[in-house]
Amino acid sequence: ARRPLSPRRRHRCRRRPALASAGQGRQLVEMPPVRFKPPLPVRFKVPKGTIPPLPPNEPDIALGKSIVAARPHRITADQIEYSRKILRRLLGRKGDFLINIHATYGVTKKAENVKMGRGKGALEYFVARVPAGRVMFHIPALSPFPGYNPNFAAFREIADKMPMEVKFRNQNNHFPGNL
Repeated sequence: ARRPLSPRRRHRCRRRPALASAGQGRQLVEMPPVRFKPPLPVRFKVPKGTIPPLPPNEPDIALGKSIVAARPHRITADQIEYSRKILRRLLGRKGDFLINIHATYGVTKKAENVKMGRGKGALEYFVARVPAGRVMFHIPALSPFPGYNPNFAAFREIADKMPMEVKFRNQNNHFPGNL
């Protein structure tokens, strides 16, 4: 004999009628819980907080041309999107590039003419918290010979859109000496 489902488990488990065999009444078979649920968009209201620095023993180094943040700052999703469009326009369809920052923190703003109090406000836009030294945009390429002078035209245009100072880094695979 089966014991009845508790009220707590009743809402989690669905029952479906099984086929009735000859001489038996209707049986109920317990269904397993549904395991997959698609993730909802993350829309948390978070405090402004501080931007934690990069760990000193884990430098952010990548071969190729990079834009590196010189100071910690918050970068909006619109600024990241403008930069992506600039890179796509100047590199063309086949040009590869990587974006290493993602706007995941929501910033709230109260409506106009709202008095003090009345809650935190609605989400206005999203930002990425970028610490100093983080590679933000990266064009993976190797410099095959020493003395190569890279062209940072695309990065110079992006640097004008950024709210903080940035540095251009050209990391290649040429090591002087007998290594």
